[in-house]
Amino acid sequence: MVFYYLTIYLAFLATGFPVGMLSIIWPLISEKLTVAIPYISLVRAMIAAGGVIACILSGRKVWKQDRALDLCLTGVSLETLGVIGLSLSRLFWHLLLWAFVLGFGIGVAATFLCIEAVREKSRLVFLQFSGLWTGTFLGTWILTETIDVLGSWRTGCQILGLTQIAIAAVAFLTRRVIKRDEKFRIRLDERFRKAEIDREREKNSRKTDVKTLVRIEKQYMKRVFLCCGAAFLLGIFIMADVLWPQSYRVAYTGASQEMTGFGMLAAAGGLAAGCLLYALILPMGRIAEVILYTALPVTLLLQQYLLHENSLTDYMILGFQFLTCAAVGPLFPKMVLIDDIRLDRDAETSLISLLPSFGIGSVIVVTPLTQSLVRAGQTEYFILYLLLVGAGILICLFLSNRAGKD
Repeated sequence: MVFYYLTIYLAFLATGFPVGMLSIIWPLISEKLTVAIPYISLVRAMIAAGGVIACILSGRKVWKQDRALDLCLTGVSLETLGVIGLSLSRLFWHLLLWAFVLGFGIGVAATFLCIEAVREKSRLVFLQFSGLWTGTFLGTWILTETIDVLGSWRTGCQILGLTQIAIAAVAFLTRRVIKRDEKFRIRLDERFRKAEIDREREKNSRKTDVKTLVRIEKQYMKRVFLCCGAAFLLGIFIMADVLWPQSYRVAYTGASQEMTGFGMLAAAGGLAAGCLLYALILPMGRIAEVILYTALPVTLLLQQYLLHENSLTDYMILGFQFLTCAAVGPLFPKMVLIDDIRLDRDAETSLISLLPSFGIGSVIVVTPLTQSLVRAGQTEYFILYLLLVGAGILICLFLSNRAGKD
């Protein structure tokens, strides 16, 4: 089973490779294609549109457990196609077209990864999601290093895409090889069958009449609504935590955009570390919840204090980006794991397909928010705005947990 879980981890890893690339290459694209910097909003909107459409379509797809990972790797292939297409673009509308393909691939891969992960044990789910952000870290590092060495964003994108598809190919081929073993296939089928039997047994042990079932369904829909709101705010928080500190540096110190890549590295590393840490402390139960829900506001308030005292250096900003993203890293896997044993799998998959769509859809609003913040001269308060967004996430999750209680 080790190699089976390794293929899942590699799929998560490959999916995350292009997540942070646009923020790094856009200043270079803008210069080469003579496109204004604010036009990045349109490119991000196309990525979000492709991702949302893919999530909705993927969620309606009739799926089986043994096909989810293969479909996820199909999404990764579309991501690679979008990345390579961006590198070959010569006109702005070409960028929009390939951005849509990139977003569509991210949506497909993200949805089926959630489907693949949801049947696993909680700790394993957090470990797998750490691979997504590790992939973002590696992809960002590869892209920035390639651009520094070769001086070409097109070549950087091509190397990024080729590395991504190579990892996906390793996952796919490894999966095909291990599934040729008949004993392994039988063991895997028995494992999934046992999980379904245990779920049905527990479901049948909880006697529910029609009236109770209707109430449970209403509670579940409320939880879905709240979790989707939390996913939307979480997407805003993660991107804003990368972009807003850079906007503050540019506005108040006259710095260049060079720190954006480092911000992406810090954020992606923090998200991966947060998932890994939460997987380790998960058996602590309520203590883990307290650590998770208090680390975020404490970190942001300390950062705002240092900013007020003019003591916040570039390296400290990177350190706080790492810490705040580590605090929110486990939140999305926690939302994916929200389930009610008394409901059918259809209800579960409805939540799975909606969560990534809201997270990806949040990309549309981040750039306009950042631009309006800069125009209003409010960049020194970016941490307080992050605190408000973080508070919204925690409130949605708190109300979601309450909605699930009988």
